[in-house]
Amino acid sequence: MTHLFILNSFAGTKDSTPELKEKIDALKLDNAVIEYTQGKGDAENIARRYAEKGEPLRVYACGGDGTANEALHGLLGFDNVALGVVPVGTGNDYVRSLPAPKEDFLDFTKMTRGKTVTVDLLKCEDRYALNVVSVGYDCEVADRAQKNKRLPLMSGPFAYKLAIVQCLLTKRKHHFTPYADGKKIPIAQGFKSQMLAVAAKGKFYGGGIKATPYAELDDGLIDFMAIPTVPISYFTWMLGPFNRGEHIDHPKGKQFILHQKCRELKLDNHGDIKIGIDGEMFVMKDPVITVVPKAFEIIIPIEN
Repeated sequence: MTHLFILNSFAGTKDSTPELKEKIDALKLDNAVIEYTQGKGDAENIARRYAEKGEPLRVYACGGDGTANEALHGLLGFDNVALGVVPVGTGNDYVRSLPAPKEDFLDFTKMTRGKTVTVDLLKCEDRYALNVVSVGYDCEVADRAQKNKRLPLMSGPFAYKLAIVQCLLTKRKHHFTPYADGKKIPIAQGFKSQMLAVAAKGKFYGGGIKATPYAELDDGLIDFMAIPTVPISYFTWMLGPFNRGEHIDHPKGKQFILHQKCRELKLDNHGDIKIGIDGEMFVMKDPVITVVPKAFEIIIPIEN
């Protein structure tokens, strides 16, 4: 079996690849290979190049959720492959939903000896997501956060939280209509626009926000949550419950926050819409999101 480590020097707020290489070298694995990304799409191309050899392969995507998503696309359709997510990026949200402590995903000994679990994927047109597909305000926040993280002394989670504040004034109103399994989901009474919507397999996004606390990685369902355009004062108050995953059942939120499980979700925008897939931005027209059950193998670290 080949252990392929894909290192993204642009992930996070600093280049951690020298430290990562030192840890990989210390493993003294005869079948370990290190590759570096130089730009967008490289992780996908590297993963596919090794998967095409047809040998058992474990890929460790050392970066953020975007790096893991690229590697996923390079491995789709191949047998005897598994993906390990090493969270050294900005948001690092996917591992928060996996059944092991986050720090264990940074331990290469535990990762290379790890077991695998089979998880669902989300398919959005011709792209796939491990964690979330999102539209609206949060996409604007993610776009802003990518710019914030380039600022000096800016941590990944704080870059997202700062972006939340920055986008409150001008990026809150969005117009789209969701259809879950073919049935229209009406906006809550008294509201005219949507603020954000999330279709999820994992519980977290946006640098640790527990947006979909009832999502499961392997239940064969999409966990859909949407919030209409609430007043800024209300949204500011709601940030605490939203971060903790208490918003859906909160007495002040459950009357207008939409939440349900489904197998297919259509977002009718009557035109182009900005959409986030594991934090990477795309523009699509009336996208349809489906769940692909038990579609992929993810590596879970185990004790030494």
